[in-house]
Amino acid sequence: MARRVAVRRDITDRPGKGKGHAVATPYLGGVAIAICVLAGSTLLPQWRAEAVVLVAAALLVGTIGLVDDIRALGPLPRVAVEVVAATIVFAAGARAQLGGPVVNYLVTVGWLVVMTNAFNLLDNMDGCAGVVAAVTGTGLAVAALLQGQVLVGGLAVVVAATSVGFLVHNWHPARIFMGDAGSLFLGFLLSAIALKLRFPGSHLSSIAAVILLAGMALFDTTLVVLSRVRAGRPIQIGGVDHTSHRLQRLGMGPPVVALVLAVGTGVCVTLGILVGRDLIPPMGVLPPVAVVAVVGWVLLLRVSVYDQPDPTVPQPRRRRTPVVDEARATP
Repeated sequence: MARRVAVRRDITDRPGKGKGHAVATPYLGGVAIAICVLAGSTLLPQWRAEAVVLVAAALLVGTIGLVDDIRALGPLPRVAVEVVAATIVFAAGARAQLGGPVVNYLVTVGWLVVMTNAFNLLDNMDGCAGVVAAVTGTGLAVAALLQGQVLVGGLAVVVAATSVGFLVHNWHPARIFMGDAGSLFLGFLLSAIALKLRFPGSHLSSIAAVILLAGMALFDTTLVVLSRVRAGRPIQIGGVDHTSHRLQRLGMGPPVVALVLAVGTGVCVTLGILVGRDLIPPMGVLPPVAVVAVVGWVLLLRVSVYDQPDPTVPQPRRRRTPVVDEARATP
């Protein structure tokens, strides 16, 4: 239904520089995702006002993403809305527990804004954002249900199931994209759910677990930032320099790339659950994971992705060489 509306209204993502699709593809997949999550969450047991606030804040972020899909916005309006939504979530009780109120507020807002946009960056190839959302949602659900958090786990199940349903239409070749409306909505909601998790282990274990649960999005965002800083390119301007694009340059097709990201996310999520439940000490996992991440960044940064000049990046002007009239120059 969303696809038909998008085609009728010409709300499509057209092919262009830095895009992997060859034909105009409808947006509004994010609208379908948001509607399904909202409908599914109302069926959960122990429905409380706090869960309504979480979904409503995510819908607010998804709405600004929808506006961005229809008419491009700059980063400032998006970030401003994300900060407002994060403040609402913090007031509702989904927050970091690291210190005083001010510290907790700043960490909560920073976490939600960074992770929302990190997930948005993952939506750059057929199936990629969908599989990461599905696996991450499943991991959050398992972690919550093991701790008896029925509402948090149920909401994570709804997000995971909706993501799987979307993948039916977004698997390569995609018939519809989730757009910023979907990626911002899912990224914000998954990040908010992660703040609601309560692990039986130590405080350090809980922090490490949440970081590992978001491992794939953090890996890709760090790779993109390092790549663009290294190449002297603006960080905020998109390009074909993500993990998925580099894997594709190595010869993998979009379905294989999506599966690789799914496996990587699954490993991170599994480690996060084990660390959060104190089955593995955090210092026994974080150093090896950090080493693997650094090796991955080094290897992927060696893959050339800036072969052709990007028209969105100002190019240095070439100095014109003066033409010398040899006849006049000869005495």
